[in-house]
Amino acid sequence: MAFAQNMQCFVIDRYYRHINEKFPSKCEDALLTAFHLYMFQQGNRAAMRAVRDGNPLDFYNYEKYREVVSTPEMIKEDSPHITHNTLTQDQFEVTITRCTAHRLFGQLGTPYAAEKLFCKNVDTMNAKSFNPHLQYHVDKIMCDDEICIQKCDNINCPYTQLGPRAEDAPPFPYIMANMFQSMGKVIKAIFGAEGEEINNKVQQDFIDRYGNDDFDKIKVFFGSDFEIPYPYGLKKD
Repeated sequence: MAFAQNMQCFVIDRYYRHINEKFPSKCEDALLTAFHLYMFQQGNRAAMRAVRDGNPLDFYNYEKYREVVSTPEMIKEDSPHITHNTLTQDQFEVTITRCTAHRLFGQLGTPYAAEKLFCKNVDTMNAKSFNPHLQYHVDKIMCDDEICIQKCDNINCPYTQLGPRAEDAPPFPYIMANMFQSMGKVIKAIFGAEGEEINNKVQQDFIDRYGNDDFDKIKVFFGSDFEIPYPYGLKKD
């Protein structure tokens, strides 16, 4: 099993290429809309878990509950990922000087517009889906600058370090299934039968790169209710 962040980068890359081939004038807006639904569901699930546990929807708990899964392959992939963060009562700031996603997009030869869409929005969408009042913003990204800088303002945090992440995040194949299903649903809604054709091409590209075995581990979760936290929305046999 080779589950790592490069899978998400690959899906973004392939959706951009296939949409742009048929609908170049709509490509970026369509991809942004599809990606937004996926990230909204992910952030909102994290918020539900925090509320369930009686914790406020603040930045500290966003970092605690957000769905970040570290597989052995991810740890290996993330080894060149270099970050420095500071946490004060008023602000969180992270500076990234070497980024796994940027490196992976480079290996794929991903078009600039697709990488920018991902990097500019992935963390902002996630944070604001957890709580739309979080003042999270991305000031620099590595495809435009030599560093990535992200901040969250007015966090009112009593701590100087982030705590451990909650242990009940879903497994990475579930997160990938969410990406395929939610983005695919939007692309089909926008483009109809041609959108379904694009979805099928993206899935086949994924199988060609990663193999049927890995895709089958993802496909197990197709049909789940991604609006509610794992495992409550799992498809019943």
